[in-house]
Amino acid sequence: MQSQQLHGSEPVGAAGRKKQKRSADPSGREEPDDDGGGGDETPRRSRNTKAAQTSTTTSAIRGLLRDFFEQQLRLDVQRQEMMARQAQERLFFEEQWRQSMRRIEQERLILEQTWEEREEQRRMREEDRAERRDALLTSLLTRLLQGDL
Repeated sequence: MQSQQLHGSEPVGAAGRKKQKRSADPSGREEPDDDGGGGDETPRRSRNTKAAQTSTTTSAIRGLLRDFFEQQLRLDVQRQEMMARQAQERLFFEEQWRQSMRRIEQERLILEQTWEEREEQRRMREEDRAERRDALLTSLLTRLLQGDL
């Protein structure tokens, strides 16, 4: 019996430790038991299960990526639309600004022209007054000189 225990079978505690090591595998995968008791069916099931999990995970990741790219595409389209709208608004405001600047320039020109016209009229009145004053002074001086006064 002792020879069977030493050579043939492992004690129950050792098998329990072996399973604990498998579940503590860092990759998170479980390895099939190689006890030989289950035959070939257990590894095939685990392979099929792993393949199904892998394909499910892959399709889920692809779905997430597709959703992400679609969302990015929608965001890009929205951003482009917003930028186009802002560009249109900017052009609209720039045109309004140009029109208001033209209007202000026209008003300035009109005001300048009216100021020049008034200034010219003032000069003409001043010259007219100066001529009448000169004429009056000349006539007074000639009368004084002639002794008419």
